[in-house]
Amino acid sequence: MYESLRGKRAVILGGSRGIGRAIALRLAREGCHVVVNYARGVEAAEQTAADCRALGVEAAAVRADVGDAAQLQQLFATVGEQGGLDFLVNNAARGLERPRPAIEQRPRHLHETMEVNLFGPWGAAQAALPLLDARGGGAIVNLLTPGSSHYMPDYSAVGISKAALASLTMYLAVELAPRGIRVNGVSAGWVEGSDGEHSYRAEISDKVRPYVPAGRNVHPDDVAAVVAWVCSDQAPMLVGQTIHIDGGFADAAWAAVLNPHSGGH
Repeated sequence: MYESLRGKRAVILGGSRGIGRAIALRLAREGCHVVVNYARGVEAAEQTAADCRALGVEAAAVRADVGDAAQLQQLFATVGEQGGLDFLVNNAARGLERPRPAIEQRPRHLHETMEVNLFGPWGAAQAALPLLDARGGGAIVNLLTPGSSHYMPDYSAVGISKAALASLTMYLAVELAPRGIRVNGVSAGWVEGSDGEHSYRAEISDKVRPYVPAGRNVHPDDVAAVVAWVCSDQAPMLVGQTIHIDGGFADAAWAAVLNPHSGGH
């Protein structure tokens, strides 16, 4: 438990399902009041907010398309009216609904992906800044992906947009640290039980698992635990960093190529 999170207020963009839901619930368990953002799927968002309230904190589901600047501004205006903001978690993402190789990527799809995965977090940081300043600082956590630095088939739109978000994380971190706002990234490997698992290739979980030295795939709760630590006062000098959480898969992945019949690490 991180006592420093108790009574703080967080917004989780893309917080209704999968990793976002796990983050909302973990912060709620720490005593943090949460806003669960969603673009569609009101039932899932309302359920997540209700589950957070059952843990004894304030929680609300608030609709806003992260790719729409006007809706983002309204979301943070609502957050300001409800008590302010200490933590912004940028988890909303899109781009897997039309998987294609980079050379075949359609400009419209890439633009739409960028609107949510890059310009959404950018606009959210700008809209959140006055609220964070008013509370004396806080933290911004951007959810990243190994696909921004390693090739993944049919993942070009997401990988490219998240690579840009990783760069934005560094720039915001340097500019906002003097104001007491720590900006960092969390990049998870293959997350079993996430939205990505179901919208990309669900069978990959079984293929990845034998090559994870830790013995299992990453779960949404694992990612949520890292986000909670990053937001807490236990990481005061963590600025502009990306924490990779994959159970050692990236370090051991060559085993699958060099010794493909080994059955894993």
